[in-house]
Amino acid sequence: MSSSIIPFADLRLGKTSAERESQEWPDLLIDGFFDPYGLIRAAKKNGPFIFLGYKGSGKSAIGEHLRLTAENDPTTFVRYLSLGDFPYTPFSKIIKGDLEPEAKYPTAWSWLLALQILDLFNTDQGSSLQQDSEALAAVGQLSDAGLLPSKSLSHVVKISTKRGFSFSWKGIGLSADGTFERGTAADIPFLVEKLKTLILDVKSTSKHFIVLDGLDEILTKRGAQYESLASLLYETDRLNLEFSRRECPVKIIVLCRTDIYEGLPNANKNKIRQDAAVHLDWYHDPQSPEESRLIKLVNHRASLSVGRKIDMFEEYFPKEISGPHGLQEVRRFLLDFTRHTPRDLVTLLNYIQKFESGTGTVTTEHLLSGTRAYSVEYFVPEVKDELHGYLTPVEIDRVIALFSSLGKREFTYGELLRCADGFFPPLELNLLDVLSHLFQCSAIGTLERTHGKTYFTVKYRNRNAILNVGNKLILHRGMWKALNLA
Repeated sequence: MSSSIIPFADLRLGKTSAERESQEWPDLLIDGFFDPYGLIRAAKKNGPFIFLGYKGSGKSAIGEHLRLTAENDPTTFVRYLSLGDFPYTPFSKIIKGDLEPEAKYPTAWSWLLALQILDLFNTDQGSSLQQDSEALAAVGQLSDAGLLPSKSLSHVVKISTKRGFSFSWKGIGLSADGTFERGTAADIPFLVEKLKTLILDVKSTSKHFIVLDGLDEILTKRGAQYESLASLLYETDRLNLEFSRRECPVKIIVLCRTDIYEGLPNANKNKIRQDAAVHLDWYHDPQSPEESRLIKLVNHRASLSVGRKIDMFEEYFPKEISGPHGLQEVRRFLLDFTRHTPRDLVTLLNYIQKFESGTGTVTTEHLLSGTRAYSVEYFVPEVKDELHGYLTPVEIDRVIALFSSLGKREFTYGELLRCADGFFPPLELNLLDVLSHLFQCSAIGTLERTHGKTYFTVKYRNRNAILNVGNKLILHRGMWKALNLA
């Protein structure tokens, strides 16, 4: 290592959470935002509004980048909203009556989103809303009702479903005498249309973005949540098309996990996906790991710390390290411990940094210690988080114990069943469902050996891949050390 280069342990490569990173190291989400797909350009123009990716693929980083860069751009306004604590059950009661969810939920989402958009426009002193007495009256009266200003969707749901909720609007043409008292089930649908009319008339030279994130944070087995999220995507698509047609300077962006999207009960989701979705796919052929966009991402961030463009792996790492199939080029060795997502690779490097002992460079011992800690403290807990909502915490722990008891990296479905039969008390789980969830999050893959060749199928390589339990199964390498399989 050159004396002019800072020690590897001092490089700022990122945090596991984009939200925490934005608080502690915001420059990594501004200057350090690596965008080989042109995601920000796509987000800012009319067209695609859904950004799909598996957990850890960088969806939240898009939202945080938009929010942080807008702070220094007087022509861009961003409202970043998380559904992490969203109250789905009260939400289902915003629109009263006996209508089916597919009829009620889109209107309820329009109500919440229209209020956010109107509030965002009101912060733009250059928008035509500031000269529109009707719109300003609406803002004032919504403020009196406690609905504005509000940066929390949960707050609006709480106000809208409160017993005895009512308000009076004057001077905006809601009734013959200039007032309107909420009192019937049809009120909010009427108000939604009125708000949309006000919003569509707004003109501005600035751009306005509503960014929705955290769609999966409290997801459970309850169908109401999936129905709500399906309606959100349907209504967001409809609103964005209307905004584009009317040249209204606002766009709603949705950041969604691929597996959540694929599980939504929406007959039109493939049509929406084809026309309006961007998929974050970081996988690259491991035969040429130096060309991996993930490798380029961490090199880009390392360069910010050093103050010049560097190849971190050339300057800090040994060239090769012993892997399960002999010597491996170090970049490929590291990528094999990940599911080819930015979160996995950045976290792995962070763990290796903890073991860098002051020499400034990375030794084989540092690599082995770091990968073991990463497996035990990050990768297996991350897999457990992926199962949350599908299984109880106790069931999740017992599934991990099952694989540890099996004692094999590669196994057949029959071998797994026989191992499960020996558990007491009985597992009482549908192991096919469990394997399906693990396959969806790339914790397991399948192996097929024919004509002297091995074919490895895993979800992060091909999002259309399907689990075939007739083939041999293999645990992801990131789990091996935690389960004492390596």
